[in-house]
Amino acid sequence: MSKFEKLNVSVREGKGTSFARKLRLENKVPAVLYHSGVEGTSLSVEKNELYKALKTGQFIFEIKVGDKEQFVLVKEVQYHPVTDEIIHVDFQQVKEDQKISLEVPLRTEGESEGVKLGGILVQLLNVVTINCKPSNVPEALSVDISDLEMNSSLFVKDIILPDDVEMVTAEDIAVVSVQEPKKEEVVEEVSEEGEEPSEESTDEEQGEKSSADSGESEASSEDNEKSDEEAKE
Repeated sequence: MSKFEKLNVSVREGKGTSFARKLRLENKVPAVLYHSGVEGTSLSVEKNELYKALKTGQFIFEIKVGDKEQFVLVKEVQYHPVTDEIIHVDFQQVKEDQKISLEVPLRTEGESEGVKLGGILVQLLNVVTINCKPSNVPEALSVDISDLEMNSSLFVKDIILPDDVEMVTAEDIAVVSVQEPKKEEVVEEVSEEGEEPSEESTDEEQGEKSSADSGESEASSEDNEKSDEEAKE
């Protein structure tokens, strides 16, 4: 008995935007099955059944096209940009005894020593590409962060792989790190000249300005009196 969940599909004759719109109104999703070296086969699948299948976390399903049962890999799922509903899906035919390349999710396990000391855990990579047989595809890969200290990282090469699974993603790519929290900088407001004037200096400056204004007034009065005397003469 196959370990892959079965997905019911139907061969569709019509193509184009108008036919695809009609399928969606019938709660069906247009799909294409691609074969190696063979033109793709147009299919349709019930929307609710497709959603249910994808929620299982599996990547490979068993379908029946005509009288032929085969295994397919979900290569691409297209979503509506506004409603986020699935509007199209691409399947790739695979053979159970041949290795395939695909992306799988990456998860962390454990509690980091650096996080216990107040560090912030940052996951830098969420998926990796692996190479394996369809029957060995893991739902996800895990990386143990228990010994991850402050200001340190784990890399792709630190991921432990199941048997018969090969890593395709470059091993020197960082997967997760623990960083020190950023310290908030306190910025003080300053005057345009770079310093805040003190109350004392402000009072002194105002006093000097008052004295200067008073002196100018007295000098102006003396000049007016002198001008009047000269005019009388």
